[in-house]
Amino acid sequence: MKDLLKRIKLDAIVSAAACITFGIVLILWPVQVTTIACQSIAVIIAILGAVRVISYIMESEAKHRLNLPLGLVLFVIGIWIFLKPASIQNMLLIGIGVVLFVHGLQAMRYAFYAKSNGYLQWWQLLMMALLGMGLGIACIVDCFGIISMTLTLVGVALVYDGVTLLWVISRVQKAARRVKREVQEWDAVESDITAERDL
Repeated sequence: MKDLLKRIKLDAIVSAAACITFGIVLILWPVQVTTIACQSIAVIIAILGAVRVISYIMESEAKHRLNLPLGLVLFVIGIWIFLKPASIQNMLLIGIGVVLFVHGLQAMRYAFYAKSNGYLQWWQLLMMALLGMGLGIACIVDCFGIISMTLTLVGVALVYDGVTLLWVISRVQKAARRVKREVQEWDAVESDITAERDL
């Protein structure tokens, strides 16, 4: 149980804080953030392409002959995305949607863990997790033009996801501590009974 709580703190809390931070930034500056994010991806792609081209020039062995065409393609794609960042905005929304959905699954697992530890309001955690998964699906589906979500709403969804995950974690930790306390109290009672019998 101790190891589980440590993993929760290391993984989920950091991830939730990142979602909240990015969500707030997306709410305040939706267009600027998406443009910068897409252009950053473009720069990375272009650099990867340039590295392959340079690698081809520096090393002309046959086994590296694909570096030139692949590097040129990556470089051109990177430049194109940098000049037209809106062209991969849908990919960014898909990525956010996947994160929301995975966090929802994670929160659902924690909800059932809280239930197994006797937390009576576990169903509330489950509903919050399902809503988070629904928001993730909405972001992914929106990329295909089925529904229309503004970037500000995506930011709100990210903030909700982070806050929900932190809340679920706090309830799980509370339930785990309660179970640990009950076990310790029961062990103390058994020790007293054993001592009385020995007398």
